[in-house]
Formats: sequence, C-alpha cells, structure tokens
Amino acid sequence: MNLAIKKYGMVREKTIGETLSFEGIGIHTGEKTRIVLHPEEEGKGVRFYKEGIFIPANYRFVVNTNHSTDLGREGVVIKTVEHLLAVLHLLEITNLTVEVKGPEIPILDGSGQEFYEVLKDSTVYQNREIEYFEIKDTVEILNGKAYVKAEPSESLEITYEGEFNNFLGKQSFTFLEGNEEEIVLARTFCFDWEIEYIKKAGLGKGGSLENTLVLGKEKVYNPDGLRFKDEPVRHKVFDIVGDLYLLGKPVKGKIYSFRGGHSLNYKLVKKLAEIEKSQRLKIKEVAQYTA
Repeated sequence: MNLAIKKYGMVREKTIGETLSFEGIGIHTGEKTRIVLHPEEEGKGVRFYKEGIFIPANYRFVVNTNHSTDLGREGVVIKTVEHLLAVLHLLEITNLTVEVKGPEIPILDGSGQEFYEVLKDSTVYQNREIEYFEIKDTVEILNGKAYVKAEPSESLEITYEGEFNNFLGKQSFTFLEGNEEEIVLARTFCFDWEIEYIKKAGLGKGGSLENTLVLGKEKVYNPDGLRFKDEPVRHKVFDIVGDLYLLGKPVKGKIYSFRGGHSLNYKLVKKLAEIEKSQRLKIKEVAQYTA
C-alpha cells in the first residue's frame, strides 16, 4: 500500500484572526465547561491545552472511544473532542490552540453549527502551503458487524450507512467536500432504550432534548423533530470527519462506513497512520541506499 503526504497547489494553512471562546455543558460529565481558542503560527498544528499540558490533536493521544473521542496526556484528559475537530477539519484550520477550562468540550446544541458559524467568519490564511494526508490505496477494517473502507480520492468524500432498530430503518448519506452545511447541523443522537445503559456507564450526565436527538421505536422526542429525515447518518458522517482529523492534517480520500462509530474510526485512523509511517521509512531507506 502506498500512502503519502502531498502538497496541493496554492492552498494555504489557516488559523483564526482573534481569540474566541465557547461555553456550555459537557454532554457526558454534565459539568459547565469553557474553551478558549487561540490563533497559532504556521506549522504549529491543532492542539489542546489544559492544566499546563499540551495535547496534540493526534490519534496517538486517544484514551477513549466509548460514546465519544477523548484525548489525554500525563493524566490530563479532555473528553468529546470530535465535534470541534470536525469543524476545524471542514474549514481546514490547521494551526490553533484550544485552551480547555473544564473536563470536556461543550456540546452546545449537539451539532457543529455554532462552532462552524463563528469559525468560518474568523479564519485567516497564512503563508505556508497546507499539507494534506492523501490516501493512495485501499484500506479495509472489519469489526464485528461494522465495516469501514478508505480509498483514494482527490477530495474528501464520506458515505455512512446505518441500520437502525426503529422507524428509521436503513439509511445512507454521502458527504462531498464543499457541502459542509449538510452535516454541521446534524445533532448527536441516542435511542430511548439506550439511556439507562449510558447512565449506568457514568455517561450522558449533561444530555437533554436541548443537545441530543432522542429517538424511540416510532417517534422523535424532541419537539422540533428531525432537522433532516436522515439526521442520524449525517451526524455519523460528521463524527468521522472529526476523528479523521486526528491524522494531524486535512484528509483527501473516500471513506465508506457501515454501522461504524468512534472505535472503528480510531482503528482506521491508526491503520492509515501506520501505513504512512511505513512508507516514509521505506522512502528514507531507498534514499540512503542510493545516496
């Protein structure tokens, strides 16, 4: 397999033009939390900062993928980073420090809408060319009934197919780069029969109809109903976008996921990174041999 990092034309790195902040409830901890986003210089990358510790937005620092993607380092943990990372990925914001004042990234309304609306008007281009993680060959991972596949593509394309044990049945949605608003509005969701299990696991303490789409066998509990008839699969695509950004660079590739979640996303990211690292070592060995 051949994976490589490729530079694309005149596309430049981005940061934000001013310090921004968001605050709200953490969906799993139920605690009030606040994040402050700071502009960063070129080449710095996206990283989190909490209690004196910097944690890069990188798969190597993933400590949990059960109902959220959490990062940690030296005992410091930041929960539920995926929605913010998804928006940063969609906007290709490559240099940013996220200062976290609390245990978790705020869930806001359960979607990426607020992050997206604020950040899209605050991005500024920098001088350095952006580097993309370009998928050059096919990678497949099977995990029980779940399955994910990554293939080459000149842009980011993601399809998610779900099978739900309620009125939704089978659903599928495909995201094409440039149609960000089709997924940033989709909210995190759960089924009513899952709530007791989630609570027993010590999660979902901050969940409510204000930040979670709650679905039953035949109904939607939220008074405003579904934002899209396929809102759950759109949100699953949104989660994939966020988890892919743990590769450390915007991704160019085609992803298909069947019944996947954060754990499968992480396995894919880790596999892609391992293959890319192997390719780099081979290139280095050839260069040394021919020098």
